[in-house]
Amino acid sequence: MPCGQHMLPEQEAMTQKLPKPSFWSSYVFGGALLLGIYLTSLHSYILFHSVAETFSILVSFSIFLFALNTLDFVHARYFFVLGTAYLFVGGFDFLHMMTYHGMGVFAIEGPNIATQTWIIARYLESLSLLSLPFVINRRINPVLIISLYSVISVFLFLLVFVYQVFPDAYIEGRGLTPFKIASEYLICVILAGAAVMFYRRRHELHMVIYRLLMVAIGFTIAQELAFTLYTDVYGPANMLGHLFKIISFYLVYRAVLAHGLLRPYRSIFRELDASKAALEQHNRELEYRVAERTRALEASNRQLKYLSQKLMSAEEDERRRIARDLHDSIGQSLSAIKVHVENTLSDIGGRLQADDRMRLKNLVPMIKTAITDVKRIIRNLRPSVLDELGLVATINWICREFNALYPDVKIEKKLEIDDHQVPDGVKTPIFRLLQEALNNIGKHSGASRIEIALRRRDGQIYFEIQDDGSGFDPENACQNGAHGSGFGLTGMRERTEICGASFGIESSPGQGTRIAARWPLDLVQQSN
Repeated sequence: MPCGQHMLPEQEAMTQKLPKPSFWSSYVFGGALLLGIYLTSLHSYILFHSVAETFSILVSFSIFLFALNTLDFVHARYFFVLGTAYLFVGGFDFLHMMTYHGMGVFAIEGPNIATQTWIIARYLESLSLLSLPFVINRRINPVLIISLYSVISVFLFLLVFVYQVFPDAYIEGRGLTPFKIASEYLICVILAGAAVMFYRRRHELHMVIYRLLMVAIGFTIAQELAFTLYTDVYGPANMLGHLFKIISFYLVYRAVLAHGLLRPYRSIFRELDASKAALEQHNRELEYRVAERTRALEASNRQLKYLSQKLMSAEEDERRRIARDLHDSIGQSLSAIKVHVENTLSDIGGRLQADDRMRLKNLVPMIKTAITDVKRIIRNLRPSVLDELGLVATINWICREFNALYPDVKIEKKLEIDDHQVPDGVKTPIFRLLQEALNNIGKHSGASRIEIALRRRDGQIYFEIQDDGSGFDPENACQNGAHGSGFGLTGMRERTEICGASFGIESSPGQGTRIAARWPLDLVQQSN
């Protein structure tokens, strides 16, 4: 069935009752294989035994390889426990085959060791089948399972081959020991208990897997009963037991490899389709949530930009008010005090003592200094020339003030714009940008030449300040300046971008600095 199609409910129900037709052909093949193995006994019983055990060993190892390689995507983790059990069962079956009477691989006399390894393999198999129902639908640790089987197997190997203290199972001339016969019956009891436990957990297993395992347990019990009857390792009971063993292992193979592999793949495709649909639904929900969050962030950014503009406007209004109050109150008062002191000295200076007259004269320069400081504070807060004469006049005035402090620095101005062409919302940011830039150039760059450009082109206003000073690394520059107006590079960028401009700075050590801002007039007019 193509992976993009699904079975109808009636079809799926049928698959839970009967194996697929392709499985019947495999049973026919299995019967033919069993007949072929039997025919080898007519030539040599050793050949028959080797072929039968090799088949069982290969099936055991195949079960483990399947369980190991499908561990990541098969949810039925009990398959790994079963696969690990059959790996070690196959290992002891291999030892049983190599030590079998007449093989001549090892210098071992008699069939006792081969019978001991057989009993060990059957105990491992039966106890593993008994424990298997208890791990259905449980989380298991694969490393722990392999480690547990490894420790047990090494311990039993040492008992048989190194210390030789494992109970005898076959004595030459007497046949099977009571330990061997009792062990076979005990193994049958354990297998019957495993069948009962599988029956109680049958609703947790796929019906085909459950039936195959139950039939396999049945043949295993028949196999053990056959091995309680033989007196000759080459006898008919021994051969019948091996044939039952082949059938049992083949059924386990069908249950685990065929149904355990094909059914998970079909369920994987169904789960993939369901997961794909769920993922698409989650993606749609995520895209919707991201779109909503994006709209909310955009609204928040617009609100933040609006509030920032209002805050800057309020700040400039407050600066203007404070500057006006300083000029109208403190500035005027200081000027009046200066005039009054000078008039007093002129009127009564001759009647005062020399010391008193000197003290009054000393007040005049102190008052002049205070007046100068107030005027400087007023200019830094908000120069009146910006409101009275406009931006171009303010730029010229700031350049004159800068040259008064730094006469060796040449300033070249390229003001290719009239004052009325500059929107009111752009004048203050340009003034603050120029104010901070010149302050930084004068104190830190050591420049000898400054170029200031202001132009209007293609519906945009460009403002640039470039110097030939020492430059700096913008990535490592101090983000919060402590000089001049004190808002630093970050403040310059934020103040510029809030009113709709793009801000850029280019600088490197020893290469000077270029600061550029660009205002699209349509955005400026919308913000106004």
